[in-house]
Amino acid sequence: MKLRLHHLILTLIFAGLPAPAQEEPLADEAPLDIVEDGTPDSENQDAPARRPGEVPAMFRDDALLDESHSNQELGINVYTAPSISKIFDQLDHLPAIPEEYVLRNRPEKLSTTAGALALEMGYLLADGFIAVRSGHMNDIKPIALDLTRYGKALGVGERMNTHSASLLEYAEKGQLEEFKKSLAATQSDVNAELTSLRDPDLAHLIALGGWIRALEASTAAISSKFDPEQAAIIFYPDAPAYFSEVLGCLNPQTAKKLKVDQMCILLDELTHQMTLEEGEKPSLDKVNALHQTVGRLSTLAVGKGHEH
Repeated sequence: MKLRLHHLILTLIFAGLPAPAQEEPLADEAPLDIVEDGTPDSENQDAPARRPGEVPAMFRDDALLDESHSNQELGINVYTAPSISKIFDQLDHLPAIPEEYVLRNRPEKLSTTAGALALEMGYLLADGFIAVRSGHMNDIKPIALDLTRYGKALGVGERMNTHSASLLEYAEKGQLEEFKKSLAATQSDVNAELTSLRDPDLAHLIALGGWIRALEASTAAISSKFDPEQAAIIFYPDAPAYFSEVLGCLNPQTAKKLKVDQMCILLDELTHQMTLEEGEKPSLDKVNALHQTVGRLSTLAVGKGHEH
């Protein structure tokens, strides 16, 4: 209850304002370093902690953090849903995803719960990126069609129709960067529409779905060809901690339908598993443990998608 009230206060304070300026570090305090691939410098132990409700630095899209009038009205700042494209960035620097994790079994019938639909839409956005990255261009059309179906069910069908054609075009041409930009634009438009419908919870659930799917694929890729340096990118405890906060602030009725209590337990477990001691490097055992936990979280979120 305290967390929900605190998050609500933060939202009321920051919604409609441009992103707050970063405070200057003290002379003896090291700033948060971000390397080119967007990964926080794991050796920097003095970085300022993420504030409650604030999107992790790794998942922020600077393109959304301007001072435009429209962004102020929509409350787009570091307290809104993470960027899908930033979530998928971690996959760009990892080994090939094992074939059995490139595609997943998707439900034939749509859920009647808006929260479940939003989670599944996040999964679909990740499905599209993973398929294109893995060269499965022929699988993009059914994914795009499913995105349109889910968008219509959520009341954002027109937005999805506009982007589906672009997603198909970039997939056919094998233009991964353009495809990823189109996915980000899709998420941005859907978020704007959901915000206008006064349903921002769904925007966060879309991001959560995309993150879970990406993390499951990432841990599978790293396990298949382990390298501690590559593995470091997924040991980012701010991510599950943030999504646990998001779930803790959901509408109680939505939370009950999504089994939020059980999901938060698994997110807290991921936060613990991703936290490394100073000087500690990721190990294959730790990656495998993450893979098992996120697999359980994925099954809880949208049901079994991989037969293992």
